[in-house]
Amino acid sequence: MERETIRVAIADDNQPFRETLRDVLSYELGIEVVALWGHGAEVLEHLGTVGPDVLLMDINMPLVSGVEATKRLQQAHPNVRIIMLSIHDEESYVLDSLKSGASGYLVKDGSSVGIVRAIREVAAGRAVVHPQVTDFVLSQFQQAPKVDDSWRHILTVREMDILKELAQGKSNDEIAASLHITVKTVKNHISSIFSKLYVTDRTQAVLTAVKNHWLVV
Repeated sequence: MERETIRVAIADDNQPFRETLRDVLSYELGIEVVALWGHGAEVLEHLGTVGPDVLLMDINMPLVSGVEATKRLQQAHPNVRIIMLSIHDEESYVLDSLKSGASGYLVKDGSSVGIVRAIREVAAGRAVVHPQVTDFVLSQFQQAPKVDDSWRHILTVREMDILKELAQGKSNDEIAASLHITVKTVKNHISSIFSKLYVTDRTQAVLTAVKNHWLVV
């Protein structure tokens, strides 16, 4: 079956950057750039008409910042997945972005391959964070006081036990010892978790859990 095309819009006040990014994405199968915008006000005005699946948005833009635009878009267009782009890997920028509703945060000096991968990941409903700040993001979200038990509709109690262990950075051997089960059983549970959460690695699984407030440590 032919894969649906991911419609992407780019919002960045740096014209050479957004046009270069458009040109890079034009070579990717299954991705179509449908709009280029220079500031947040343009995004708010035109996004509803264009209807992208994924929005790549600079965090620092004139008139309306990327964070402020994201907050407003999450209310008016909750189905649009937003990836924040920034020259910063500072922790406060990352948290502001994710708390405003962004599905991803990438540093601009990253590779084009990373941006393409992030687009595909968030289009599939997953979260993506630049590797330099992943550990900090996980620790901050895990400290959030709100706990949601909606995971019970997706995971078993044992799978949540495994996910909690993953959030602590434990290896398969350590998880097996902690829960008094075999390493093979741990691997089977992890595979099941990945399948149910539609993720491909441990970081994505834990990010999904903490963004949904399933984990507090």
